[in-house]
Amino acid sequence: MVFYNISHRFKRWARKDKAQGTALSGLYEQHPFSRTQLFCDTRFLVVDCEMSGLDPKKCDLLSIGWVLIENGRIVNASAKHLLIHTDKGAGDSIKIHGLHDSNIAGAKSVAAVLMLLMKQMQDCIVVFHHAPIDIRFIQKATLEVFRCPLFFTSLDTMVLEKRRMQLQGKHHSLRLSECRKRYGLAPVNQHNALADARATAELLLAQMAYTGDVGTLKLGHLPLAAV
Repeated sequence: MVFYNISHRFKRWARKDKAQGTALSGLYEQHPFSRTQLFCDTRFLVVDCEMSGLDPKKCDLLSIGWVLIENGRIVNASAKHLLIHTDKGAGDSIKIHGLHDSNIAGAKSVAAVLMLLMKQMQDCIVVFHHAPIDIRFIQKATLEVFRCPLFFTSLDTMVLEKRRMQLQGKHHSLRLSECRKRYGLAPVNQHNALADARATAELLLAQMAYTGDVGTLKLGHLPLAAV
């Protein structure tokens, strides 16, 4: 949590001037989350992305899905799944995400989707499963559109699970489906951005329940990162 606070303040200071006058400026006004803040008093935006491939230099975002957790519960009404238009097409990963060029032909622009995402990010911790790849694609798109990266606090359910496995001296798979199995969560149809976001939200709540009393759990116990 100490590293999170230092990183948050440094990144905010280094980029804030660049963000002024852009749609990102509101995110740069946010202060770091307190280690004493309760999990149940915190809003979490659980996000998942589908891409045309795994290399951000060559591939693009195709869809983003998200759902909110408030008061320790998933807010189903907040769920959103947005397709993104790209001139490069759906790429070679169709067999994974099932999105074809025809699906994204009339989709929203990446700028419009990022604007909606930023609105949801306000005062939230943004949750991913295997955060680095999703964050790389989101930041690449944001830099292309706004010439400045997004600024937010993130939490990775994969990191949470890896930490638990290490404490137990185990080395099980950290794939989302395998992590869910260990908590008795039902199988889900993955590789749809919204379905994966919901699956990740359920996993986070199961991970928190495993630690004990969620009502007294504080953010200082979580591996938060400033992005």
